[in-house]
Amino acid sequence: MSARMFENQLFDHWLQQKSQEILSKMDKEKVTTEDMLILTLKAQTNHFHHMDVEFREEFKKIDTRFDKLEKKFDQRLDRMNTLLMWGFGLIFTSMLGLFIKTFLG
Repeated sequence: MSARMFENQLFDHWLQQKSQEILSKMDKEKVTTEDMLILTLKAQTNHFHHMDVEFREEFKKIDTRFDKLEKKFDQRLDRMNTLLMWGFGLIFTSMLGLFIKTFLG
């Protein structure tokens, strides 16, 4: 289960077996400090695994939102570039027309 966290399946398998053994003997025998440490470690690795999964899902959502935002920004930038090109074209044409009318007309 937590193999992704440690990238060590041997350790994960050992921890899983050991924690199952301890849980099965809890009602029958006294649990030692070592057993409690193993159970605590198992609980922590489970917690880390679940947090890893949750964080990855949240990061995917954030990436999706940034992608959408970037597309909107790019579209607006393209529209602005088009508008500026048309504006400069109109200004240039007007200035050229005034120049022709003033000096040649």
